[in-house]
Amino acid sequence: MNDRTRIDRALQGLVLCGAWLAVWGVGHLAEYTAHASVWYPPAALTFAALLVIGLRALPWLFVANFIATLWSVWLYEVNVDWTDIVGGGIANAIAHIGCYGIGAAALRRIASRQHHSLPRIVIAFLGIATASSMATTIGVITSLVLFGLLSADAVVDTWLAFWIGDFVALVVLGPLFGALLIKLVRQPAFWIEPLDTVRQDGLTGSFAVKLLVACLVTGAAMAAAAMLGTKESAFLIFFLLIPQMWLTHSESPLRTAASLGTISFLIVVLLAVLSLADFVFVYQFAIAIVATTAYFGLAIPLLASDNEKLREQLMFDRLTGAASRDLLLLEANRELARTRRGSRSCMAVIDLDRFKRINDRCGHARGDQALVALASIMQRHTRGTDIVSRYGGDEFVILFPDTSPEAALARLEVLREQVRNCKAVPDVGMTVSIGLSEARPDDDFQRWFERADAALLTAKRRGRDRVERRD
Repeated sequence: MNDRTRIDRALQGLVLCGAWLAVWGVGHLAEYTAHASVWYPPAALTFAALLVIGLRALPWLFVANFIATLWSVWLYEVNVDWTDIVGGGIANAIAHIGCYGIGAAALRRIASRQHHSLPRIVIAFLGIATASSMATTIGVITSLVLFGLLSADAVVDTWLAFWIGDFVALVVLGPLFGALLIKLVRQPAFWIEPLDTVRQDGLTGSFAVKLLVACLVTGAAMAAAAMLGTKESAFLIFFLLIPQMWLTHSESPLRTAASLGTISFLIVVLLAVLSLADFVFVYQFAIAIVATTAYFGLAIPLLASDNEKLREQLMFDRLTGAASRDLLLLEANRELARTRRGSRSCMAVIDLDRFKRINDRCGHARGDQALVALASIMQRHTRGTDIVSRYGGDEFVILFPDTSPEAALARLEVLREQVRNCKAVPDVGMTVSIGLSEARPDDDFQRWFERADAALLTAKRRGRDRVERRD
């Protein structure tokens, strides 16, 4: 490590330490009772720093935590021996950093296994945020009680508010702090790459308008609660879900995180300005629910997209784009059911002549090109209602719904001529042998296919490059 790198890392550490103490001060201003804030931003910054920077963040976070403990003792005018203050500061820092460090390491490990899978990362993050904030609450409160910095009688009234404050800050501010730290340390983070690929940023002005609408809804809901003064009126804040989901589904994940941070800060400010401390739990849960809903709003479209890609992989051949055997079987059974009601359908089994010779003489790459060219010709010379399927190897099947054998035979003759004249694959002359069969009311797929396949074998025996029919 050169001197420049050491200096850069030292400066980054100082910035992290200063930022941690700054957001600690903001969290303290948002306290509605001792050791209980509406949300506790240092929890989010600690988690994000350990996730992005890793072990290099430990000493700076430890120093910041220790200073915050001394600051708290002074603010709350706690009368204890200095050895208890030092011991409490060390224990508090270990509990805070240790619990969030374990959570960050777990998320990093999960994300490395679920590369580019935002839905799984979101679910893991929310679960880890819940567990690590609870563990931190238990650890920190225990250390404060052991060293006399918090009375045992106050634990019952403190632990729930402490936990919710940490959890709310972690889910709302954690992703935003993580993105900012990545820019600070100038290093790639694989776990956040999916956030850059979900949706491109829209116009800045459009985002500002949407954010303004969300802020106006927040302000109006909280002003109404202040005027009405009832607990029920505080639940008006949940109308915030509407503009926030608008933001989530039309803006990038980073802007979604920025909007959550902005709105949560506005809620904290208005709680103090409008004297709504009696409804603080409603607003804490509102922030948490809006944030988790927004994250799932980011994840669900990707999950649906993944499912659609999986469906395409199951239903379509990757090389040629033709339907898979599974899709062929599904469509063939539908046609057989229609045949029993009086409809007419035909099946053609198509085989590329001397395909093994093409592979042996020209290589498998040319063989693949020949299969792709054949599939393309079949798709161009069939109707939209026809099903072109790759059955296996160089064998294809075409289903002709609502088609007589005579009409199907005429189309197949055109297709055969097109294949013979195809020059898409250099140095490879292509011909096909085709077997055709009409469906019978008492057929199942296997019997129908076997007749068409038998007709194909007849075409092979009679010299290839021809169409044979068997009913």
